[in-house]
Amino acid sequence: MMASILFPKLVNLLSFIFLGTTFLLIVRRNLAGQVRLFAVQSIVLAVLAALVAGFTRSLELFAVAIAVVLLKGVVIPRVLNRAVTRIGLQRSAAPYLETPASLAICGLLVLLSFYVMAPLTDTNRLPTADAIPLAFAGVLIGIFITIIRRRALTQILGFLMLENGIFLLALLATYGVPFIVELGVFLDVLVAVLIMEVFIYKIKENFDSIEVDQLGKLKG
Repeated sequence: MMASILFPKLVNLLSFIFLGTTFLLIVRRNLAGQVRLFAVQSIVLAVLAALVAGFTRSLELFAVAIAVVLLKGVVIPRVLNRAVTRIGLQRSAAPYLETPASLAICGLLVLLSFYVMAPLTDTNRLPTADAIPLAFAGVLIGIFITIIRRRALTQILGFLMLENGIFLLALLATYGVPFIVELGVFLDVLVAVLIMEVFIYKIKENFDSIEVDQLGKLKG
C-alpha cells in the first residue's frame, strides 16, 4: 500500500529533475558541462526506469535501465567529451537566441505540453500518468535546443535529449517498449553519435568551424 502511494510521487519528482536538466542545458554555455548534464539526465532516466521496473517487477525493463546507464551515462558522454577535446570548443554553445528568451520559450513549451497531454493524462490509468506532460515537454525542448544551436556538437546534444524525452514518454505512458526494441534504438543512437563525431572532427579539421550557418555558405 505504501509503495503504491510513494511510487507516483517518486516518478513525478524524478520527472521534474529530468526536465530541470533540460533547462540547465539552456543556461550552461560550457560544452563539457553540457555533456555532463546529458550524462546526469540519462542516469536520472535510468533510475526512473529501474523504479518502474521494481514497481511492475519487470526484469526486461530493469535490463533497459542498466543499458541506459552504460550507454548514455558512460559511453556516449565519453565519446562527446573526446569530440569536445579534439575540436577545442570549451566555452560557448553559440545559440541563436539569448538565454532569457530561450528560457521563456521553454516555459511556454511546458505549458503547451500540459494543455496537449491533458486528454491522455485523464484517460491513462497508470500511476505514472501525471508525469506524462513533463516527458512531452522534454521532447519539445529537445527539438527546440536542436534548432536554436549554431554548432553541430550542441545540436547533437539536443538530439540526444530529444531521444531521452521520447524514451521517458514511452516509459510513463506504457511502461516502455520491449527490451530488444530499446536495445536496437540505443545501438542506433550510439552509431549515429560515433558517425557524427567523425564528421564534426573532419569538418573542423578542413573548414576550421562547426557552426552550421557557416557551413551552409559553402559552395562546391
